[in-house]
Amino acid sequence: MSSTSSSSLVPRDDRAGQAGRPPSRRALLGVAGLLGLSGCGFRPLYAPITAADGSESDLATELAAVRVGPIHERSGQILRRNLQRRLEDSQPGTPARYMLNVQVVPGIEVLGYRRDGTISRLRYIFTGTWDLATLSVPPQTVARSAIPYRTLDSFNIPDLQFFSADSARDALESRAMEQISEEITRQVALALRRQKETGTATG
Repeated sequence: MSSTSSSSLVPRDDRAGQAGRPPSRRALLGVAGLLGLSGCGFRPLYAPITAADGSESDLATELAAVRVGPIHERSGQILRRNLQRRLEDSQPGTPARYMLNVQVVPGIEVLGYRRDGTISRLRYIFTGTWDLATLSVPPQTVARSAIPYRTLDSFNIPDLQFFSADSARDALESRAMEQISEEITRQVALALRRQKETGTATG
């Protein structure tokens, strides 16, 4: 996507006048916000980790050391593949150090009916929970989901068009599993960063 410099949108005669103007209130607030975040210790999620013992490690490598356990049902299989792509497949060959167990529970709500009583619209609700443990003996719990993550989506069921309905349901399921995998990966990344920085695991 092409980008256009904002200066090219300002008439030439106005640019000289703008050079001596003080910064706008919005610009000052933006700078102040960045300085405030820096002062309170804000850092990007995927920045290098400084462990409790002073050593540094890479969060991407930690995520690649996570193995995903089996997840039941078709939606669970899709979710597992998405998680594997984001975790262990991101750096193939990384030795396994963690096991991620995930549960996903689907639910269905009817949103609409036709005049003949057949269903015309459905809502799917998927609820995902997870727990992460080390592969040591005995295993140590690193973290688990404090609140189940829910995603919902709906689709219309065309009258007597069963193939279209199946395709819509499959597309919905794929979207939902992608959203859940993204959120679980983010939560696991936060848990691994916290565990490395403090040098402790829960449980």
